Amino acid sequence: MSDEAEKAAYRRLEEAIEEVCRLEGFKGVPIEWVVIAASQWFDSEESFTQVGTLVPDGGGRVPFHRLLGLVDYTHARLRDVVTRDDD
Repeated sequence: MSDEAEKAAYRRLEEAIEEVCRLEGFKGVPIEWVVIAASQWFDSEESFTQVGTLVPDGGGRVPFHRLLGLVDYTHARLRDVVTRDDD
């Protein structure tokens, strides 16, 4: 992928995140974000899973300690939801 195509794709991703946040009722402007994505593909004999993170501009704009904080905080909130689930 060319550098310009990658930059354009990340701009569209950021615009989509801002739009979804607005639709979900977030207040203010998203200042930091991380997307965790998983994909799976199949070879003739095996299957493979890839998990990765997408960050603003492909990285560099948000320090790793801030990204880890976002992921850790979300992880803690999800664990709380799961432990409270009555099912």
